Amino acid sequence: MARRKRQLLEEETDSDASQGSDDAENAEGDRKRRRSAAPSFVSSSAAPAFTTGSSSKPATPPPPKEQPQQTPTAFASSFATRSFMGIGKKPATPLPPQEQAHFRKIGNTFGARMLAKMGWEAGRGLGVSGEGIAVPIEASIRPKNVGIAFRGFREKPRPTQEETEPGVGVQVDEQKQRRADVWKRPRKVKTKVEYKTYEEIVAEATAGPTPPEVVSLAEVSVASWTPSTDPTRIPEVRHNLRLIAEACSTNLDGLAREAKALQERKSFIARERMRLQNKAADEAELISRLQQVSLVTDEIGTKSKELTSTYEADLDDLSPLFSRLLVEFPAEFDKYHLDEIVVAAILPMVRRAVAQWNPLRDPSGLVSTLRGWKQALKVNVTDETLQVQNPMTPYESLLWNVWLPKVRTCINNEWSPADPTPAVKFYETWASFLPGFVRDNIMDQLILPKISGAIAGWDPKHPAVSLQTLVFPWLPHLGLRVEDILDEARRKLRSFLRHWAPADGVPKDFSIWRDVFEKGDWDAMLLKHVIPKLGSVLREDFRVNPRNQDMSPLAQVLPWSTLIRPSVFSQLLEAEFFPKWLDILHMWLIQPRVSFEEVAQWYSFWKATFPENVQNMPGVARGFTRGLQLVNTAIELGPGAPKKLERPDYRAELAAAAVGPTTTDVSNPPKKTVPSRTQEVTFRSIVEEYSAEHNLLFIPTGRAHEKSRMPLFRVSNASGKGGILVYVQDDAVWAPEGDEYRAITLEEMVLRVNK
Repeated sequence: MARRKRQLLEEETDSDASQGSDDAENAEGDRKRRRSAAPSFVSSSAAPAFTTGSSSKPATPPPPKEQPQQTPTAFASSFATRSFMGIGKKPATPLPPQEQAHFRKIGNTFGARMLAKMGWEAGRGLGVSGEGIAVPIEASIRPKNVGIAFRGFREKPRPTQEETEPGVGVQVDEQKQRRADVWKRPRKVKTKVEYKTYEEIVAEATAGPTPPEVVSLAEVSVASWTPSTDPTRIPEVRHNLRLIAEACSTNLDGLAREAKALQERKSFIARERMRLQNKAADEAELISRLQQVSLVTDEIGTKSKELTSTYEADLDDLSPLFSRLLVEFPAEFDKYHLDEIVVAAILPMVRRAVAQWNPLRDPSGLVSTLRGWKQALKVNVTDETLQVQNPMTPYESLLWNVWLPKVRTCINNEWSPADPTPAVKFYETWASFLPGFVRDNIMDQLILPKISGAIAGWDPKHPAVSLQTLVFPWLPHLGLRVEDILDEARRKLRSFLRHWAPADGVPKDFSIWRDVFEKGDWDAMLLKHVIPKLGSVLREDFRVNPRNQDMSPLAQVLPWSTLIRPSVFSQLLEAEFFPKWLDILHMWLIQPRVSFEEVAQWYSFWKATFPENVQNMPGVARGFTRGLQLVNTAIELGPGAPKKLERPDYRAELAAAAVGPTTTDVSNPPKKTVPSRTQEVTFRSIVEEYSAEHNLLFIPTGRAHEKSRMPLFRVSNASGKGGILVYVQDDAVWAPEGDEYRAITLEEMVLRVNK
């Protein structure tokens, strides 16, 4: 290896000497060419080409040796390499023999030529410093089924002959060992952690150098730290100062935020301290008040035990203690439900008092005492929270479990709906002291079932009590249940009128039922069940006989004048009374020796027979007026009256009068009357009102038309005889026309009935 290094140095020295001789010989001719091709600096090896002395002329150069001429590029490269190495750069590490042998093999390859162009020379290693390897690492094949480093096996190439020389193998092994160590995992070094106390850190910070103080941020403004090309401005220092100023500003902002947070925390702590102090004071006051409440409740318990042991206890003795709880501790009374204590105190005495109490005979028992404790017992106080947790208050539980069983027993076993007064008085007395569900239970489970049973068992032929006695006393207390009871009463009343006879007279207190019915329903009921029977009495039983007048049939009819619509009642008299009365008057007037004085007295008698309200009815007044006209005509005829005085046909006159006003005019049809009821206006109601205005009955028959399946109605006059069957559909009245039904107008309906 040493011999190889000496050989390389000798070759380099010979090359330098030869080059220096060539420069001296061709200095004048090739100056310009060398100056353009070679670098601007001169190597120290060219110095021997010049001489120093007194003569300024250069020495004559020796004759040039014959050698191959170098190209400017190769010369510049060789000269630059020697000049760079001559400056002081470390010589390249010579390649080991193995790598030199390798490069001799590939000296003319493309890769070698490319490396030469980039400045690499044979005999040097790769890399800038020339210490890199040039031969690929050869790996030996590991035996089969042998792991890494199995039994000391090392995967390395076999040593070449040069490496086996003394000293060479050691260097190769060291180099390979260093390369192998690079890939090894570094050893873990245990770091020792040193802990310091707060006092030590503060002491070190105090003893250390004082950080620089910034008086004003304006002095180190960001605007004065802009980069510059002026080398005297030291941009690095200004950049560092800007970083320091920004760090200081950030620290100042952080300190300001921290100071603000500390101030807010301090204010919060002050408020929290005040709140806790107030809370502690409130808690102390609450404890004191609860202790006082406990003393009062103990007194109530003691007093309750004393009264329980007394045979005739007076509940009024507990009133002062209950009042003290309500007056002195109202908040605690509601918050801690002290009404439980009140109910528990009076429970034994109430249970004993209820056992000896009869609600029907003494309905006001216990009411006077409970009236003073209404607030203490929380009577009729609704609390949604309480209702969710406990459906009943203590007072409601007392009523439900102690008071109500006694009431239920008395009403079920002792009370009769025929005598409603005791139960009504009891209910009215206790209604304001009972919660809603208790009142509903008494009404729905105890009272209404007995009332409904009494109404259903009421016999209209042999009534033990009137129907209104069963129903009317309870109407103010039924609420929404009133319709159920009234519907049953109306059905029973209709059933009663269905079996009623005019000889029975007007039922007692029948007029008060008018307010229970709707106006249309009331008129329809009378038109269906009463007026036909009254008309039958006048038609069949009533006779006008001046010699022996029987007034009983008329006496059965006239009391109904206040219950029946005036137009209908007057029509009834016009149809059944006045035709008979006018016939007798005519017979009297055609007598040869008629006494007009007697006729006048007879006329006055009949007119006075009718009440004033009946006399004022248009139909009745028209009938008596017709009688006066007949008398006046007879007086005018004088002796010729028996032959010339025509017999009046009052029914035909009424029919003609009815047809006259109803004559239809296409250009001006009559207006339909709108019902006065507040119910929904339907075409059927319009037909009913129109029929009533023309004194016609519009009565359901209970049958239906075969084809349309619509209910049939009979439209007739007040006598109830004759008439036509109609049904209402599609806002029209359908009446029979031969074998079929066709739509007719309301005016045509009235004309057909009157004919």
